[in-house]
Amino acid sequence: MFFLVYAIFTLTIFDLGQRLVIWPAVLLRPAKRRAIVRAWLRFLAQGSLGISRFAGGVRVTVHGTPPTESCLLVMNHQSLLDITIAVHAANGPQAVIPTRERYARGIPGISSLIKLGQFPLITQQPRPSKSEVAGLLRAANELANGETTLIIYPEGHRTTDGSIFPFMRSGLRLLLQRAHRPIYYVVSDGLWHARTVKESMHSFANSRVHVEIRGPFPPPDKNMIDSFIDELHARMTATLAEIRADSPQPAAGAFESVAR
Repeated sequence: MFFLVYAIFTLTIFDLGQRLVIWPAVLLRPAKRRAIVRAWLRFLAQGSLGISRFAGGVRVTVHGTPPTESCLLVMNHQSLLDITIAVHAANGPQAVIPTRERYARGIPGISSLIKLGQFPLITQQPRPSKSEVAGLLRAANELANGETTLIIYPEGHRTTDGSIFPFMRSGLRLLLQRAHRPIYYVVSDGLWHARTVKESMHSFANSRVHVEIRGPFPPPDKNMIDSFIDELHARMTATLAEIRADSPQPAAGAFESVAR
C-alpha cells in the first residue's frame, strides 16, 4: 500500500508538479528561487512522512530542537527515509544535499529536483574530480554566506547493520574549512533493515524510527578540523547507543516532535 501510494505521489504531485508549477515559478521569479525551492522541499518531506505514517504505519519520533539558522547538518545514513527526515529537521534556509552523480539523470522527480535545488554532484572516489571540488566549494561559499542549510552524510553509504561507519573525510573537511557555520548532527535509528528499495518492500511497514537532533556546535579552527571530525563521529556513535538503550515506543500513528 505504501509503495503504491508513494509511486502515485512521485509520478503526479512530485514529478509533474515540479515540472509544471515549481520550475516555471523559479524561472519567472529567479530572485525567489531559494524561498520557492525551500518551501517545495519541505512540502515533499512532509508529504513523504505523511504517506509513510498513514500508508506504511511508520512511526517517527523526533527529540531535540531543529535548527532554524543556516548551518552544516551532519546525519548518519541508514535508510531511504534519511533525506526526508533531514529536510524536515532543517527549519532554516533551503536545504542543499551533495548527491551522487548517477542520480542526476533518469530518475523521475529526483533528477529534476537535484538540478532545481542546485545540489553539488559527487562521485565518492578517493580523489575528487575538479568539477566535484568546484561544486562543493560553491556549496561551502553559499553556506558561509548564510544562504543555505547544507546536509551531508559523511559515511557515504547506507549502513548494513545500523552502526555508524567511518566518515569519508575529504568533503566534510573541505566544508568545515570554508563554511564557518554552526554544526548540528542528526542521528536516526529504526530503518537500517530497510536500506534498499528491495528490502523496504517487505520490511519498511510498521517500523519505529527515533531521531535525535543535537547542536549547535561552533565551527572548529582549521588546525582542529580532523580532531573535530573524530569527536563528531564519537558523539554520533554515543547518541546511537543512547537511542538503542532507551528503545522508545511511540503511540500508534503518532508523529511527534519533542523539544529537549
